[in-house]
Amino acid sequence: MNHTQTEAGALATAEHFSPPPVPSTVISSSALVLDNASMDKMLRVAEVMASGRSTIPKHLQGNVGDCMAVVMQAVQWNMNPYAVAQKTHLVNGTLGYEAQLVAAVINNSPLVRDRFNFEWFGDWTKVIGRFVEKESKRNPGEKYRAPGWVLADEKGLGVKVWATIKGEPAPRVLELLLSQAGVRNSTLWADDPKQQLAYLAQKRWARLHAPDVILGVYTPDELQESVPRDMGPAEVVSEWHPDLRAQAEEAAAKGAAAYGAFWKLLPRELQQKLAKTPEHDRFKDQAQAADRERTVDSPAPAPAPAPAAATTTNTSTGEITTTFAEVEAKLRAARTVDALAVALDWSNALAPEEQHRAGELLDLHDQLKAAMQKGGAK
Repeated sequence: MNHTQTEAGALATAEHFSPPPVPSTVISSSALVLDNASMDKMLRVAEVMASGRSTIPKHLQGNVGDCMAVVMQAVQWNMNPYAVAQKTHLVNGTLGYEAQLVAAVINNSPLVRDRFNFEWFGDWTKVIGRFVEKESKRNPGEKYRAPGWVLADEKGLGVKVWATIKGEPAPRVLELLLSQAGVRNSTLWADDPKQQLAYLAQKRWARLHAPDVILGVYTPDELQESVPRDMGPAEVVSEWHPDLRAQAEEAAAKGAAAYGAFWKLLPRELQQKLAKTPEHDRFKDQAQAADRERTVDSPAPAPAPAPAAATTTNTSTGEITTTFAEVEAKLRAARTVDALAVALDWSNALAPEEQHRAGELLDLHDQLKAAMQKGGAK
C-alpha cells in the first residue's frame, strides 16, 4: 500500500471501516481471524494507523503489529480504533489499556443494561487535598504531587461500584478499599484519589463479572504488579505524616531526651517503619545539636561517677536509650536549675531494664535543686 497516505486519509479509512451491528454479543477474535475480508480491512487500517504521527501515541508509530492488535480490539468492542489507541500505554514491553477505557467498554457493552454506579464511604477529608509537592530527581526544576497522608488515614475509605447484567434482577456489587490499591502509577492518586479508586473498582468489577469482554486486556497497574519495577528512592513518598513530622520537629528542638520520649510514645509497628527513614536520623541530629546549644557556661564540674555506657540507638526500632549512671552523671554535673531540668529529661530515655530506677533520679534532682536554690543558684 502507499505509505504516503495522509493522516486525514487514515481517519477517513477508519471511519468507513465499521463492524456490523452487535445486538447481543461481542465479536470474537476467532471470528475476525477466520474472516478474510475483515482481516484485510483491519490490516489496511493498521498500516494506515502506524503511519500516523499526531493521531496515535509514540509507541504505536511505525508498529503495524501493535496497531493491528489495537484495531482488532476496537472492532470487538465496536469502538473507534484511534480512540482506543489513545488509551494505550507501553508498560514493561507489554501493551496496556487504561482503566478508563475498560470502564467505557463495559458501559457500552450489550452485557449490561445500565451504566456503572458509585457510592463512596468513609471520611475522605482525611486524604482529599492532603498532598505535598516534591522536586523531581529525574527532571530537575520540575515538581510533582505526592500523597501527604499515611496508610492509617486510609482506614475505612472505599467505594462501592455496581452494574446490572441483562436478564438479572439485581445488580452485581463490588466494594474496594483505598488501602487495596497497591500500585498507584499516577500522580493523580495524590490529586484525586476518589476518582482513581473509582476507575480501579470498575476495572476489577469487569475482571470479576465480565472477563469475556476484556479477556487479554490489562491495565498498567496489573502489568506493574506482575513485573516489579525499581523506581529508585528519588520519588519515594515520605512515611512521616505532616502532623507527626511537626511533633517530631518540636520534640527534637527540645533535645535528645525529649525526642526519645516522643519516640517511645509511638506504636512499635510505626517505630519499625520509621526507624530507617532519613527523617529519623535528621531529627536525632537536631536533638543532639539542641543539647549542645543549651550547654551552660560554668566552672569545671565536681568529680562525678563515670557513665556506664554512652547514649545508644536501637538499630531495629530507632529508639534512643541511655543508662542510669549516665543520667546521674549529668544531674551531678549540672550547675543551674535549668541544667538540672535538662539532665532529668534524659530519664525518659532510660533503657527498659533500668526504667524502674527513674524515681531515684527524680529524688536526686529534687535534692540537688533544693541545694542550689538554698545557695542562691537559678
